[in-house]
Amino acid sequence: MPYQSYRFERMGSPFRSAHIAACAGFEVPPVPTSQRAPWLRTRFGFVGSAEGFDLLRFEAPTLALTPRIAPAVLAAGQIDLLVLECAQDDLTGEWGLSFLDWAGSQADGHDLMRRAEEAGIPRIALLRGDSCQVDLFAPLAAAADYAVVTSSAARKALARQGIAADLVEAAMQPALHHGFVPQQHDEAWEVPPVLSLDLVQAIDDPDVAALLDSLTPFGLGLCSADRVVRQHRVETLPQTLVGSSLGTVTPDHLRHLFGEANLLVQVARSDRAPGRDVQHALHAAASRCAVVILGEIPDDDPRSGFAQVFSELRELRLFVSRISMDPIFAEMHLQAAWRRVHRDHAAAEMTQQLAAYAASASASSTVGKARPRATVVTPTFRPDRLQEVLESFRAQTWPDRELIVVANTDDPARWDSALLRPEAGEQIVFLPRCFGPGTALNIGGARGSGDYVLRMDDDDHYGPHYVEDMMLGAAALNPDMMGKNACFYNYVDEGRLVYLPTLLEMPRIFTSDQISGGGRLAGFSHTVRRSLLRRLGGFPDGQHGGVDVAFLDKLIDERELLCASADALNAVVERRSDVRSHTWQTARSSDNVHFKEVQVSLQVLLEGIEGPPLQVTPVPGETPRN
Repeated sequence: MPYQSYRFERMGSPFRSAHIAACAGFEVPPVPTSQRAPWLRTRFGFVGSAEGFDLLRFEAPTLALTPRIAPAVLAAGQIDLLVLECAQDDLTGEWGLSFLDWAGSQADGHDLMRRAEEAGIPRIALLRGDSCQVDLFAPLAAAADYAVVTSSAARKALARQGIAADLVEAAMQPALHHGFVPQQHDEAWEVPPVLSLDLVQAIDDPDVAALLDSLTPFGLGLCSADRVVRQHRVETLPQTLVGSSLGTVTPDHLRHLFGEANLLVQVARSDRAPGRDVQHALHAAASRCAVVILGEIPDDDPRSGFAQVFSELRELRLFVSRISMDPIFAEMHLQAAWRRVHRDHAAAEMTQQLAAYAASASASSTVGKARPRATVVTPTFRPDRLQEVLESFRAQTWPDRELIVVANTDDPARWDSALLRPEAGEQIVFLPRCFGPGTALNIGGARGSGDYVLRMDDDDHYGPHYVEDMMLGAAALNPDMMGKNACFYNYVDEGRLVYLPTLLEMPRIFTSDQISGGGRLAGFSHTVRRSLLRRLGGFPDGQHGGVDVAFLDKLIDERELLCASADALNAVVERRSDVRSHTWQTARSSDNVHFKEVQVSLQVLLEGIEGPPLQVTPVPGETPRN
């Protein structure tokens, strides 16, 4: 049976649900723990499509129901909520009906609804389609306790029939798409940096073909993800577009492309419903592929919150040109789009809304917190840096956070406690004498209450989205540890801001046994699950240097822990000529040939690209690059 495994005596491997009929008295499987939100207590039972199940199971503890196990699951009170998706396909293949047509469904489906009502379990009807499916969805929505749709048009069509439904547009972005998991693909494709899915439109409309043809110098790849396109039709395109055509791509191919390309270009047309375009854009941005649109889109289009929209081709070409030539600018746009999609359009919002409904319908149900809590720990022996530490923490955009500053000092008189005014969620702990940084980190982590313990050093610089990006990554992956590479360096004495291009790379994941093979995470950015810190005994005590490396060595011994390397943005390492004034015993020379100058200020680099779309101005003498 898909996504579930049943085990019986003398049978150690999963087998298909058809085998259940030959076994008497089988045990009902437990509801699995959510992979991305293990703190969520609401348990979901699900009937519907494979894609809908994937949408929920990463966000909440979800069990796919069959006609055989559903009565026992409901009777045992194993689920708090029943979700029935209006879908063409049936995940389990056992219901013998299409849930797209509830009025014509067989007895098993109606029996499931009746049993859930008798057990006092809220019944949720879910429609992820558009308004053309409303007539088939309406009978299911009317029979359920609560209806949810992902299209405003579907909601209005239901309202005309007297059926109320809540709109959760966030459900359009499946949980499987995020930028930290590389999409593996068997074929050794050379992924184009600029991608467009408008192959069919380019074949049918010469104007679309002409504007896409103007983007071929930037490395355009043209394909179709929704309709099969035959080769003889592709050959009707201009020769440059024929050479850029990838043809028809499968969903697996598309995920691979989104995970590797830098940019998705969409052509907005008033005569075409944007439903699939919106879904593709959400998938792309959630996989760290920035989205640009040529044309006009309505204000209620979800893409307006994260995509770059241009009314003229010239503006689009200038933007793509800068993306191609300025890797830092490109990374900042990729990160900003990823952040907005995971903040505003993640499927977690839908599961939280459903869980809240279950909590209101049943006193025994409780809603867990929506996102992980962050405990920020800053060990310091420098009183003059404390005010900057407080300001950096207070500027952070992640709401559920706390700060614990551990003052490592042999001379408490150096600290003017009258000037220290911690606000809510901030603590300053004074140690009786100067301990090592590992001890300070352990004391700070032990006093906190977060799911993850983040390190923010007092002698480095952190952008306002530093904690948010770490916690969004944690919500997407549920890793044991995260961190960054030290890529950006601020040479204070020389007034220079530089970076190492080799470390400006996409996020990736790896197991802890790969740390010794180049998977190291810079100590200034260590983000560790609290339960793991407790189990491993925290950072090494009693040593003043190398605690970061010593802790990573502990992780290597564990071998199978999940680690994530975030992008290099939001953090800048400070360097000074007096190496005794900071924890780095040696500082690389700024004349090193591997460094490159950063052409923006430290503030702009740390704050990233947020707010309204930037006005793109051409660099004098710039030319497109293939």
